[in-house]
Amino acid sequence: MDNTKKKNLTEKAVLISITFIVIGLFIFFLSDMFIPFVKLELANDMDGAKEYLMSKGVVGYLTVAVVEALQMVVVFISAEFIQITSGMSYPWWLAVILCDCGVMIGSSIIYLLVNVFKFDSGIIGKKTDIEKYERRSKTRSTVILMYLLFIMPIIPFGAICYYGSGKKLPYLRYLFTCATGTIPSIVTSIVMGTAIKEFIAKSLPIWALILIIIFAAAILFTLLALVIKKFFINPNTDKGFFTYLLEKLIIKAALFKVKCRFINKEALDKLDGPFICIADHHSAYDVFPTQKLMEDKNPIFVCNEYYARIPIFGKILLKRGYIIKKKMFYRDMRCIKEIFSNLKNGRPVIIFPEGRLSTDGGPSYFDDGIAHLCEKAGVPVVLLQIRNNYFIKPKWRKARFGGECEAEIKRVISKEEAAATERSELYNMIREVLSYNDFSNDALTYRQPNKAKGLENILYLCPHCKTLYSNVSKGNRLVCTSCGKEYSIKSNYHFDDDSIKNIFEYYGKIKEIERESVGETDLSVPVDVKIFTDGIKKYRVEKGVFTITAAKVSFSSTVSDLYFEYPIQYLDGIAYSVNEEFELYHNNELYYFYPEKHNRKICTRIALIFELLEEKSYEK
Repeated sequence: MDNTKKKNLTEKAVLISITFIVIGLFIFFLSDMFIPFVKLELANDMDGAKEYLMSKGVVGYLTVAVVEALQMVVVFISAEFIQITSGMSYPWWLAVILCDCGVMIGSSIIYLLVNVFKFDSGIIGKKTDIEKYERRSKTRSTVILMYLLFIMPIIPFGAICYYGSGKKLPYLRYLFTCATGTIPSIVTSIVMGTAIKEFIAKSLPIWALILIIIFAAAILFTLLALVIKKFFINPNTDKGFFTYLLEKLIIKAALFKVKCRFINKEALDKLDGPFICIADHHSAYDVFPTQKLMEDKNPIFVCNEYYARIPIFGKILLKRGYIIKKKMFYRDMRCIKEIFSNLKNGRPVIIFPEGRLSTDGGPSYFDDGIAHLCEKAGVPVVLLQIRNNYFIKPKWRKARFGGECEAEIKRVISKEEAAATERSELYNMIREVLSYNDFSNDALTYRQPNKAKGLENILYLCPHCKTLYSNVSKGNRLVCTSCGKEYSIKSNYHFDDDSIKNIFEYYGKIKEIERESVGETDLSVPVDVKIFTDGIKKYRVEKGVFTITAAKVSFSSTVSDLYFEYPIQYLDGIAYSVNEEFELYHNNELYYFYPEKHNRKICTRIALIFELLEEKSYEK
């Protein structure tokens, strides 16, 4: 074992030992002082309660200070527990003094660990968060930044002390900063504790207790708002404090139980101006790690105009500058103009050139139009690869699972290189990064049940008996009702079968079977239709037959004289929702085609057949 590993193990052992000590002392404080004191208060024996605390004397004072100190060293135990209970046990002014003494002891221990024993402050796990605030802060002073972080109830006291002690501040300045910077938070917690004590003693009504708690929380929130607005938001690029805060909350909620790992993030630090970021698109949740990765750059996303049509939510996305709406698989010049306009105004633009979620966890077809855009944009091009998001929320499953995802900046192409590179070569660079297959990593495990639920809606054909729409899902199993062939999904999303190892290979087999006869395609589907026009909330309805052949797609209404057709090579793709509908544009209007309910698995098949025909056309 090398010295670095030994040092890491030693540091972890120290933290674990201190954690047990903190828990032990806190239990002692609760059982020997706090609980008996509260019982006397509940019995309305105020004199007895005071005498009991007086009998504990220095032991009680030391316990509060030591617990406060040691919880800072281990970081992840919240300081509010001891602050509120001390506020319930002692006069508020004495509780403030005891907790602040604990802060001074704890911060001194941390300073000693980092500067004398060379303790690695990165082991606490909050280093990256603080570095992020450091990068975004408008102040370069370590002391001022520490004060700001202490006011913000986001990062634990101990983590801020580890950060400050690693910045080579003189000890007395560091200690004074820690002792004074924590006072607002300590006072707020102790006021809450004192109010709860008065409520227990029946000298404070419930409405007053609620008002005090709300008032204390409001003060902290106001301080947080002022600090973030004044010191962390860039007035040239931000969308306002409340939008900023809402954005953070939405990303936190969306990535709940999802661990994101960012690789080569430092490549973004070298980019001062606008750029185009091109990323793969395996999951509906790709937007959240991308936004989190690039939040300092204030990016804007090119996305399906469907999201702009959602009531209220769509207007917010457009008005606050989160999205550029795009008509999917349609030559949308308005979208191109908006991309160039945003780049000119200094904003990075995020594009998912595949234009739809991955059906099988692998890459989807896209043409070289994106390379042409990058050639002409005159800005750097960032190639981003997002991995493992497919298993968190794939296209075919309604439920969202927790998991781990990675977002890696694989390459940054300078504007000079993008302009000088042949379009075909630039296209190949992009395809190489976006060709990642999520099933190439079989080390990740997912313990959730019902992993196969909905899978039959994309794996619509059995490759063994070649029967259409015979598959059904049951828990973690996919079963063909025609030939009885069964696949069980293991914890790493691979099948328990060596002939077809996973969903990607299974869908690949379906592609092979469909490719054999794609040149003879002649498929007609009865559909109900909803037609959306820009700027008009209400949609029109039609009924008719959608037809796809090897040469064209067409729609013929059975209730009016509406008819249109397009050669395969004219369209870029057919978007679809699994087991629901497929869609395309005609005369700048969006047509949603809904097959008969029992036949909606055909949506995946139509999109795949079109993709195969498009590939064939592109090869020619």
